Amino acid sequence: MGRKTRDEKALTRRVPRGFGALPAAVLLLLVAAGPVALGDTARPATAGDGDGNAKPIEMVVAVDESGSLSDADVERERDATERIAAGETSSRSRLTVLGFASADDQGQRPVDEVCPTTGLDPVARDRVGDCVRKIARRPEGKGTGTDFPAVIQQAVDRLSETPDDNPRVLFLMTDGRLDVADSPSYGAKENRRKNAERVLTEVLAKARAAKIQIWPLGFGGRIDSAALDAMAAAGYQEACADLPQARPRARVVPDATAVGSALQKDFAAARCLVSDEEKTGTPPAEISLRISQLATLASIVVSKGDTAVTVTYVDPLGKEIKPGVDHDDSTFELTGARQEVESLRITDPRPGDWKVRLNAPEGHRDKLASVGVQWRGHLRSFITMSPISPRPGQRAVVELQLQTKNYEAITDPRDLERLRVSAGLTGDGFDARPVTLADDGKNGDKKAGDGRFTGAVTIPGTAAGALQVVGALGAAGFTDDHRPFWTHIPPEGPAEVGAGIDVAEGATVHPGGSIPVTVKAVNNSSTTRTLRLDVTDTAPGDLALSPSRLTVPPGKTVTRQGTLRAGGGRPRTLTGNVQVTDAATPRAVLAAQAVTLEVVPVPGLAARIWNRWWAAIVPGVILLACLVAYAVWALRDRDRRADPTGLVLRLLLPDGSGHREGGSLTVNSGGTVPYRFDVVDEMSDDPRLEPRPTTGRFHLRRSRRDGGVLLGAPGRAEEPVRIGSTVPLPEGGAHLRIERGTSGGARLGSGIFGGLGRALGTSGRRRDPRPGPGSGTAEGSGGRPESGVPGSVPYHPDL
Repeated sequence: MGRKTRDEKALTRRVPRGFGALPAAVLLLLVAAGPVALGDTARPATAGDGDGNAKPIEMVVAVDESGSLSDADVERERDATERIAAGETSSRSRLTVLGFASADDQGQRPVDEVCPTTGLDPVARDRVGDCVRKIARRPEGKGTGTDFPAVIQQAVDRLSETPDDNPRVLFLMTDGRLDVADSPSYGAKENRRKNAERVLTEVLAKARAAKIQIWPLGFGGRIDSAALDAMAAAGYQEACADLPQARPRARVVPDATAVGSALQKDFAAARCLVSDEEKTGTPPAEISLRISQLATLASIVVSKGDTAVTVTYVDPLGKEIKPGVDHDDSTFELTGARQEVESLRITDPRPGDWKVRLNAPEGHRDKLASVGVQWRGHLRSFITMSPISPRPGQRAVVELQLQTKNYEAITDPRDLERLRVSAGLTGDGFDARPVTLADDGKNGDKKAGDGRFTGAVTIPGTAAGALQVVGALGAAGFTDDHRPFWTHIPPEGPAEVGAGIDVAEGATVHPGGSIPVTVKAVNNSSTTRTLRLDVTDTAPGDLALSPSRLTVPPGKTVTRQGTLRAGGGRPRTLTGNVQVTDAATPRAVLAAQAVTLEVVPVPGLAARIWNRWWAAIVPGVILLACLVAYAVWALRDRDRRADPTGLVLRLLLPDGSGHREGGSLTVNSGGTVPYRFDVVDEMSDDPRLEPRPTTGRFHLRRSRRDGGVLLGAPGRAEEPVRIGSTVPLPEGGAHLRIERGTSGGARLGSGIFGGLGRALGTSGRRRDPRPGPGSGTAEGSGGRPESGVPGSVPYHPDL
């Protein structure tokens, strides 16, 4: 099944964000939402709806233009400002850019409105770079000091013109400290600094009253860090999340080269975005970055350093992105393609490793480019407690399962590392209690890193009536839909109806496969009860439970076997909550269990055959291997038997009425059968035998049938020759005598059967039934002695 479309997405009731004040948060939820039972229906989703779910923000970026800056410093400030505009997630947000220094003479202004307030829709973003390029270092005599009060006042004025319900943020970049020594507007020269500090305190108070956050960023060696910290602390302190990293703070970096990255991080913190470390490269280059499975909206921001650099984006499936062309349930919006900073904004991005390819023509490849990704995400979750209805003083285990927007388990350690999860217990008769949750495989947590956070809590002895446990997410960059688990302290005595459910943990199935489910129910009442079996907190079609109902007669205990089936489609890790309720009181949960189902690909035909028949395949493969090994051995043994190595060839030359012995040749085939040789200089006074592996006119090999050899000669067919006999050669009246040598010849004592013979103590050889050459008798030559060569190979009937 493909990724869920937006119509299939659903959100459940939201828990108020910020669990810092746990009792107040839980009480507010109870008042607003009323009792909530596990399995309540969900409202339509907003996660993944793109821009409609991104709250707009009002921003001012104040850029130092004082005389202490270099041209390179100003260029870095421009780059940082463009990154802010490119990385913004809402097209309804608005941006104002102010340049500031000081007013040291009549006609000078301490603040330049470089970019008037403008909306950040796609068309306007494409023009931000043109506007930002007007930021410039002030020349000598044009007001080169640093007037913080003036620029903050201007920011307050501009931001106060915006809607009250939109967050207001001032990002301030500077390389120095308060310097109004030459500014007559602050009075006499000796009082100017003191007066400026007083005005600064006043305008900071105005900023706080106007709900303006201040994020100062200092660079270089002249920074007054304490003053920047004071500015951040004096502004508005409520942030996008009740988390330390989301609250305004000052940042100082060594020099302007780090300004762009630092301001991008501050922007992400102010916007409650997740900002991963940027990567750099010089074109041509390919940079890989990861987009989490938790992301619902992401911006890839590329600081190119040169407008001639071109950028190509490739998704995790290797598909090149065409901005404006939607696919895979994602939408793409490219801005700034002709600027030094561009961004690709992706709604519902495919998770995984994306590629950003940088290219540039010759002469434009010297600037270092940086690539970063900022994103926000949406999480689902559900929470359970075991036992379902604990008694006062009893220890209960709380489990909170985190899910992606598509109801899939979160198992990537890099994602889990970002998340901080906790829970709280409230109820009648006691004060709220925190519950520590962890996904570390310890203290009752079944498996580390499975996205299921577990903790234990002891129910207070004073508890009576309703109980509720609710989770909270402590991580910037996420919206969540944590819901409470509502239950109660059971009355004294046995319950009228009780149930238990057992589902295999960590099961693995193929798409469409199922795992067994066991349900046991007891009915202590006097009437027949019908129980409902459901699987909740899962996408439609992903998980199905059967049966859906169980009838329990009065006074009976019933055990029923069922199945939990995974839907078809792509492999993934599915999660859900299997629960049993009483049809008469559906808000009362009798049993519940969180389940995780790993859906893996269906194996190919070969794998399926192996899985079914491996017990027969293994011995068959072993037998086949033995047969192949025997066949190979037999072929090699046949070649060894035909190998004439070790035989001696003697050349007999005509001598009057007889023959005299000429040269001899001991055969060494080197494994090449038949063995080829030739008579060299046979018409001379000194003819001789020489091996000629490729050109020899004569060839020789063993005969396994009669114990002799087969000799081939020019003009004659191959003919058998007994060892020890003499045969005439075709020309010159010469003869050839073949004798046994000191080695060679195939022996039965080698190979497989030889090993068996040695094991039986017989050395694998048969005794020669005939006299050997040492007896002085002839072999196949009319009574002539063989050769008298000691060490001859014993006779074998096959030779």
